[in-house]
Amino acid sequence: MNFPSQESHYIRIKRILSLFNQLTKTHLSFVDTSLHLVSSDGLLLDSTKIVSFFYKKGPSLFFPLITNDQFNGMFIVNKNSIPVNVTTLYQEALHSISLNVLSAYYQKIDILSPLAKDELEKGGKLFSLIASGLASKNKISTSKFENSSDFENSDGVNNIDIALTYIEHNIDQKLTLVNVSKNSYLSPAYLSRLFKEYFKINFSNYIRARKIALAQTQLISTDEPIDKVSRKIGFSRANYFNKVFKETTNLTPLQFRKMYTGAKKIYTIHRELEWNDNISVYAVSRQYFQKQGVTLKEEIINGYPCLTSIDGLSSPDNKNGWIYLIDGVQPQTLPSESYVKDKSVIQWIFVTL
Repeated sequence: MNFPSQESHYIRIKRILSLFNQLTKTHLSFVDTSLHLVSSDGLLLDSTKIVSFFYKKGPSLFFPLITNDQFNGMFIVNKNSIPVNVTTLYQEALHSISLNVLSAYYQKIDILSPLAKDELEKGGKLFSLIASGLASKNKISTSKFENSSDFENSDGVNNIDIALTYIEHNIDQKLTLVNVSKNSYLSPAYLSRLFKEYFKINFSNYIRARKIALAQTQLISTDEPIDKVSRKIGFSRANYFNKVFKETTNLTPLQFRKMYTGAKKIYTIHRELEWNDNISVYAVSRQYFQKQGVTLKEEIINGYPCLTSIDGLSSPDNKNGWIYLIDGVQPQTLPSESYVKDKSVIQWIFVTL
């Protein structure tokens, strides 16, 4: 199947806008993932002006366009120009017109239910959708792979980054493959495939590791009851949280809290897209701390590189020190000999030895 060039794609989008206007007497505009705006007046390429357009624009509805299970952009309509109780009819009309115009280029075309601007802005979803990884040049995107040309041009990376942004803002809620895919405008099957392709892990294991890491931080840094900790990370039942925690870490939450009583600091490093099988925990951690501007001291001990001080915390008398966890468990190997491979979370904890 031949996909349209960018220029011909804009021509077809403008055709959809024109047909919709003829049918409903309502004006639409369209913004794509490159922050280019298509309207009846033509094409606006200045992404800075388009960002300003979103914030100045009055009440609007946004209809996401999905092609071949991927977010393509959003049709925008003035909310006040739509008669009451006809948004479903408008969605159906837009879907029918889009099928007619774009079916030669995409096997699957869908128009999702409309969202108001305040819904898009919650949790940074507006930027996650319209900016994804492609607006990094405007300092809007939180893309973690802006220095890698291999990643920048990948639709799969842009799509999984949208999902990761949603997860980051909602990690304290109940997260399922269905609701994350819905809020990332991807199909569940496609999102599941992205996690296996880029992270070498399945979606549910990733969410579990992220939640357990968040729980461990709460258990170390607060004295909140276990049931309150479980609720704060999206578990409705404390007994189920205890079960999942034990299965993941080989400790109950209470045992974990007692083991790390007196811990003074914890750093949590979430998996990034550029991690690969051959990167050690030591290398990933060192790079993370340097990016964060955290001062490090390193030594070679018995022939292996070690982090002996992080952010000024060290132990000259060997009573305290840094230990690390991978997906909630303390390994028996040195960080330079442990590899991130299919792991989701690294944590560094300054503890009493």
